[in-house]
Amino acid sequence: MKCPACHENMVEKKRGEIELRIDDRLYLVRNISFEECPVCGERVLSPNVGQQIYEKLKAREYKEEMIQVPVLDGTYG
Repeated sequence: MKCPACHENMVEKKRGEIELRIDDRLYLVRNISFEECPVCGERVLSPNVGQQIYEKLKAREYKEEMIQVPVLDGTYG
């Protein structure tokens, strides 16, 4: 498979966390399989995995946690 961002070969299969932004909401998906481009870092889910995530979101089969993220103010430069 070619990377949709830089068109290099996607060769690294990994398992870990990814962030998804859907309808202005940010979701953290843990313990998920994805392919990652070794050049630009783009992460791609298989259609089957993407469908499973969609079904879980639709059924609200997730828990909500509060996590802290670093935030930068972009008023400089």
